[in-house]
Amino acid sequence: MKINRKTTALTIVGLCLAFAGCQNSLTTDFASPRSTAGGKETTISAHCIVTFYLGEAPDYFSEQKHILRPASGDIWMTAREPEGTFRRQLAGGAYKSSGPTATVDQSPVTVIDRDIAVAIITAFKASAGYYTAESGEKLDQIRIDGKWYLPIQLPGTAVTGAGITLLQSPDDGAIDLVWVHNAANNALTTARAYNMHWLKDTEAFVPTKIDIFRRAAGAVEYTKILQVHYKGFSVP
Repeated sequence: MKINRKTTALTIVGLCLAFAGCQNSLTTDFASPRSTAGGKETTISAHCIVTFYLGEAPDYFSEQKHILRPASGDIWMTAREPEGTFRRQLAGGAYKSSGPTATVDQSPVTVIDRDIAVAIITAFKASAGYYTAESGEKLDQIRIDGKWYLPIQLPGTAVTGAGITLLQSPDDGAIDLVWVHNAANNALTTARAYNMHWLKDTEAFVPTKIDIFRRAAGAVEYTKILQVHYKGFSVP
């Protein structure tokens, strides 16, 4: 992935993102943020398959249940693995995790950490239209793989130590790319949301696929960590 800034002509070379799948056209209106009827928070229950990319080892598939509250940015993830049940929770800005005691044959599910949880729910929320260009500080436009984006840096963050930048397409206003910067270790986690699906219960388009990439501090290349593929949604 090559990034160019219009005003500084700065190019960062070697950031390679290979986004899988075909992205559907977005027909939803991104001109204003989503609002729930009567101000009530919408809770979405989702069944998904999470694919973990393990380098030279075969991909690992995990069946999971995600509970998402896009307006508040909360997510609960549950995976029942051979080692036991793993849980990840991001609610009210606080991150919690639980699972079996670590073993030599630890499940790849343990790779899901706070930054990945933040990236997943933020990408889901952004692509569903909960943010606009006025949601944060607009930075200089950049070009990624030949496409221009407007970076929008969210003010502060509800999650301590996690800086969030949205990347909005100037063409249609869609936000399908998110950066999560870890202030402690300088790692950058990227989430790409795509394959939009009309969810009648919320009267909004939501993503059915979210790809997660990570670039370690000092590295120039991203590594694809996992893909979330939502197979079904329900609104209790």
